[in-house]
Amino acid sequence: MRPSEQVAILSITRAFNQMTAKTISNATVTSPSSDRRLPMLLALGCGLMLFVNLGAAALFEPDEGRNAERAREILLLGNWAIPHENFLPALDKPIFFYWLIAISYKLFGISEWSARLPSALAAIGCLIILYRFVRAERSHLESFASVLILATSLQFFLFARIVIFDMTLTFFTSIALFEFYRATVTENRSERLWGCLMMYAAMALATLVKGPIGLAIPGMVIFCYLLITRKWRLLKAIHLIPGAVLYSVIIVPIYAWAEFKNPGYLRYFLWEENVLRFLTPYFHRSQPWYYYVLVIALGFLPWSVLIPSTVTAHWKKTLEDRDLFLLLWIVLPLLFFSLSSSKLPHYVLPIFPPLAILTAVRLMEIVHAPGSSARWLLGLPLLVSVSVVFHLVVGTVWRQALPHQIREDIGAIETVAWLSGIVIAIVGAIFIFGRARGKWRRPAFVLGCYGAALLVYLGLMLQLSIQVSYGRSAKTAAEHFAKFISPTDQLVHYDGSLTGMPFYLRSQKPIWIVWSGTEAIVMDNIYIAQKQPAPAAGYGQVLYTYSEFAQATQQSQHPLRIIVKTKNLHRLWSHDGIATKTLTEYGEYSLVTTH
Repeated sequence: MRPSEQVAILSITRAFNQMTAKTISNATVTSPSSDRRLPMLLALGCGLMLFVNLGAAALFEPDEGRNAERAREILLLGNWAIPHENFLPALDKPIFFYWLIAISYKLFGISEWSARLPSALAAIGCLIILYRFVRAERSHLESFASVLILATSLQFFLFARIVIFDMTLTFFTSIALFEFYRATVTENRSERLWGCLMMYAAMALATLVKGPIGLAIPGMVIFCYLLITRKWRLLKAIHLIPGAVLYSVIIVPIYAWAEFKNPGYLRYFLWEENVLRFLTPYFHRSQPWYYYVLVIALGFLPWSVLIPSTVTAHWKKTLEDRDLFLLLWIVLPLLFFSLSSSKLPHYVLPIFPPLAILTAVRLMEIVHAPGSSARWLLGLPLLVSVSVVFHLVVGTVWRQALPHQIREDIGAIETVAWLSGIVIAIVGAIFIFGRARGKWRRPAFVLGCYGAALLVYLGLMLQLSIQVSYGRSAKTAAEHFAKFISPTDQLVHYDGSLTGMPFYLRSQKPIWIVWSGTEAIVMDNIYIAQKQPAPAAGYGQVLYTYSEFAQATQQSQHPLRIIVKTKNLHRLWSHDGIATKTLTEYGEYSLVTTH
């Protein structure tokens, strides 16, 4: 049995024992203190799940490999103003997120774990501020249910564990919007002032993480909330002008520094990476208008099955100001991104916190309502979790039942899958037995079963994602090729590249990139293909056309190590006339040498 499987089995077993013991205990106790302990344990367990095996998965291509490498090159080049990728300026994103990763590298060393740490910490931050916001006006059960739902929704869980901007963006936009609402309801002036300072600072940091969208999301929600409620007097209460000054003081120096270091940065980033991305299909990421409906249906699993009931319940009642605010927070960004010509699943992650709150409120309404005809809905999230686990268990025997992308990977976690199936079957049986005994009316029992099942479900999904990552990363190829590459060798990517290769090889100089010179994308980057920027000072040419590379090969005094897809080897020989010798092969790639 693999070490990773042993760790997963022990983790799942311990979690199940703890959660089941608490569930059984609280099922027979009705005191308020017992109701508090179980949700707290579930929230803590879900928070810890974000850090289990955080560095075990390889960096997924292309996003994780690219982002981890850009942060590494901050330390390598000593350039904290402009991100670089393979020693070329990369202006498609601000540098602040890479700062966080680079600081993590400085503190803990360069690894997958330290690269993912900022995202995991941002996720924990989201859970903390979500709890504080709900607890200020609602019961402890609704607070912990909100945390449980957010922490265990599939997309939130997965994006808390990858090197990408959107979890950090979600953290700062959540601070901004939560603090805005708190500032509008508090009568304490000092508390309101502090909340407003937090709000404007959070919007500024969100803007530094991902650009104008960090201001647009909270801005549109706040504006429409004031418009609908006609509370324009709050503009004075939230210190709008001082707030604008604070916002500018935080963002202007950093963006100005980037423009000074690389003239034209602001025009490219603000116009092409934001305006053109939204208005045109320039970035080739068009999707149908209903795309994000599907994203939420899958990404909010297993809780998305409660969304129709949540929507119906709020449609039938008069909305309180808080619920109106949360609905605007969900609907406005969803409409905004649906209208965009460029769509990716992680764009809507900032709407998950308010969605978790409204779902938790509906969940507790169903639990507490006497004789509720909707109580059968309580079993749906558990049914989804059980179904996913058993689907994977069946797939270990009958591979055709699984999507083709994971058929080859399921065998490596077969033991974990079967153990998960057994454990979650027991949890399901306890839940069904509890219904017969009338325990569905007890929030502690319901949340306990949810927590135990979801720990198993997410633990299995985590093990599967770890296994899948090795086939979708540059890590294993880099480890294999490293045996044939010395530090003095010049490495070349021919007609394609792996963004994580420099990270895993810890490259101290650029990997040459050979391409046509006319493609719309190179290194999976439109900016580099379009602008062909000069590399960092002192590092020489990086981008070579086919003809330039043929000439450079003839002039080179030392052999070149070339990574090329095996199917493209004939191009090297016939088109460029370069004689090579194959050193090794790995997957679809070959490592060849000249001379």
